[in-house]
Amino acid sequence: MRADRLVWSLWLVVGGIAPLSTAMAQPVSTNELTLELVERVGRLEAEVRNLRGQLEIQRYRIEQLQQQRALPAPAPPAAPAAGQPETAPPPASSLQPSRSPVLSVQPTPDSVATPPAEPVSARTEQADFEGALGEFREGRYDEAANRFQRFLAAYPNSALIGDAQYWLGESHYFSQDYGAAKQAFIDLGLHYPQSARLPDALLKLGYIYGQQGDSGRAREVFEKLFKVYPGTQAASLAERRLEMLR
Repeated sequence: MRADRLVWSLWLVVGGIAPLSTAMAQPVSTNELTLELVERVGRLEAEVRNLRGQLEIQRYRIEQLQQQRALPAPAPPAAPAAGQPETAPPPASSLQPSRSPVLSVQPTPDSVATPPAEPVSARTEQADFEGALGEFREGRYDEAANRFQRFLAAYPNSALIGDAQYWLGESHYFSQDYGAAKQAFIDLGLHYPQSARLPDALLKLGYIYGQQGDSGRAREVFEKLFKVYPGTQAASLAERRLEMLR
């Protein structure tokens, strides 16, 4: 044991990691180095998860902007045909109401109808979605999952319903709840098969199967993604992962 410590100290000095006096006085413990490496790996994994979340959000915002730019512009008013005079607006005098006296009736309190409740505005819907996405962006994945679940329950007919289902799966995925993430991505394909997020959901499903040790199922999902959605970024990533599984 004493010889092993001497060899370890000489290795530290030769490698320039510690001066001779320090290496001889304080032999390094292998367990301490292992623990330090494990802590560093853990911190790196957390940083990678946060970076991936930021990339997913930026890609979503880019896709939203592209969809808005793809909308057709409103058509300009048609010009009058050649040879036909433009229709002039009626004189202002003809737009004035007649001055015949009318009987003013004041409604009684019983006759005042209660206005109907206003429907939930699209602005509130968008704000709720952005709020849940903000929780995800800040790394609060459990709270993000809860808010996306509430969004799904509150807005079942929303145009953002497929995106909310996808981000629910992502929230579970980044919190390492792979069982809930897998179910959320499967539900996206079952209930919203036309969602543009389906290729990304299949990619994450393949990742989950691979992390759970089911290489055969992961390969099956990646091959399906590559065949059904060729040319997408998700298909490109699936092809790379297939090469690693072969």
